[in-house]
Amino acid sequence: MSAHLPVAGLYQVPPKPHEWWRETLPTVPDTPAWEDSITLLERVEDGVSLVVLRGRPSQTLALPAPGTAVFGIQIWLAGEPTLAFERGAVCRPPPGSLVLFQQPDSLGSVVRLPAGAAMHLVDVRFSRTALARSTTFALTDALLALKDAQFSVPERGGFLVSCPAGEGLLRMAGALDAPPVAHPAAQRVWRRSQVHDLLARVIDLLASRQPNAVPAPVSTRQRGGTGRALALLAQRYMEPWSAATLARAAGVSEKDLRRGIRLATGTTIHSHVRELRLQAGARQLAEGIPVTQVALDVGYASLSHFSKAFRARFGVMPRVWRRGP
Repeated sequence: MSAHLPVAGLYQVPPKPHEWWRETLPTVPDTPAWEDSITLLERVEDGVSLVVLRGRPSQTLALPAPGTAVFGIQIWLAGEPTLAFERGAVCRPPPGSLVLFQQPDSLGSVVRLPAGAAMHLVDVRFSRTALARSTTFALTDALLALKDAQFSVPERGGFLVSCPAGEGLLRMAGALDAPPVAHPAAQRVWRRSQVHDLLARVIDLLASRQPNAVPAPVSTRQRGGTGRALALLAQRYMEPWSAATLARAAGVSEKDLRRGIRLATGTTIHSHVRELRLQAGARQLAEGIPVTQVALDVGYASLSHFSKAFRARFGVMPRVWRRGP
């Protein structure tokens, strides 16, 4: 039996001329919790929005359906969210997840962010017109074909899927609110290019998972070895694993292991271990554990290396994350 979330009501009031975000986004309450959490809210172009949420909200935040038809890309760099369509199963994407959704205008939905939990979300949305202007790729068919955690209600036109984002998308998402150019006009141009690059990468990912895409065969032995390796890393990520050592422990060749890990996670062994360590570090810091102890606990011999990696991943130094907003 599927669990369900109570869904906030759809907007019935027509948008006002200045409410450009109503093309793709709902209006949220004007509260300190929302004000402190919205790092970036930008109209990339007509019908395309970019939102970055980051921090630890002082109260639970609920983002309702926009009341318009949109295609959305969410990358969860941190957080403990719950997402659901009206009468749909609840999706709980872990940090490092890519969430794709197609929202019809008549279907309710909600994203909930619990109070006190560290979060970092990049949310990009395209109106129906903007998406048609950007690509002719059959996104609905592609979403239907995905076998990753499905939380869709296709009979009502709502599609929601979650899968690992992979290192490339995570790195791109983490940089969106820290552009490499200084002038505001240059920043807007840069972010526009990044948003379309993000859409291109998502289309490429979806295309690679279509039924007519022919991946190289994966043996039962390779799948088993990859599963054993992932289980080892999940429990013992703080250990100094090399590809050769991990392959021996998992009972699979190093070549097969490298390929299996990339297929399963979308990234390399080294990058997957780093992600596990940094996510564990973020959780410990949020509990108030001293930075030096956290660095050692998650497998970093050098505090400076941990701090550099943490900042590259989450956009802030560990001491700032520990202190909270």
